[in-house]
Amino acid sequence: MAALVPDLPQVEQHIVEITNKARQDQRLAPLKVNAILARAARAYAERVARSGTFSHNADGRTPAQRAESAGYKHCDIAENLAMDQNSQGFDTGALALQAIAGWMNSPPHRANMMRASVTEIGVGVARAPSPKPKFISVELLGRPATEIYSFKVMNLSNAGVSYSFQGRTRELQPGTSAVLTACSPGELVMSKLDGFLSTTTEIARTRAENKKVYALKSTATGGTTLEVSVHGQNP
Repeated sequence: MAALVPDLPQVEQHIVEITNKARQDQRLAPLKVNAILARAARAYAERVARSGTFSHNADGRTPAQRAESAGYKHCDIAENLAMDQNSQGFDTGALALQAIAGWMNSPPHRANMMRASVTEIGVGVARAPSPKPKFISVELLGRPATEIYSFKVMNLSNAGVSYSFQGRTRELQPGTSAVLTACSPGELVMSKLDGFLSTTTEIARTRAENKKVYALKSTATGGTTLEVSVHGQNP
């Protein structure tokens, strides 16, 4: 009995659809297919299939470097690899499901699929030149540089404050502001500076969102409060 032969473009499409269904189940936005990411994923799947080296750097480059070389200006990149082999071959749906199942059962690969910061996807599947049907699947997940996160912090209070975001802390004197950019969302912590030793008291802790303004204001009782607004509106 001849081995089953999957339709590889259809396998790629199924992987995109199943990935988006898994994201939807977690209330995450679906990913749009990006032609550049798809070409890069197919090229790498073919490279891995030919070389027999199953690795994220089989060509001496990182996923980010491959995406950049293909022309994808990125803010964030993640990559999943799968190798599936069966002497009986695979039908189209079964190969897609097996690749996805392997990723979903691996915490790092599942984390890539559920990455909140990525917005685009490209998938490539290639057959390896081996006697037993073997297939390499590559899933590239990205966020383009044009979609960089940007938000503003303002100190409209009468006291010195500090803000911390993604491991960096900066002071913000009264009447000053700062625009922050990032390739992934993160927690923003706003604190009041206490005394000349610059010890701090936390005022607010929130998840920073794109195009938001985070303004610290003095209250009538002498405290400090955080107000959040959309960029372009008065804080």
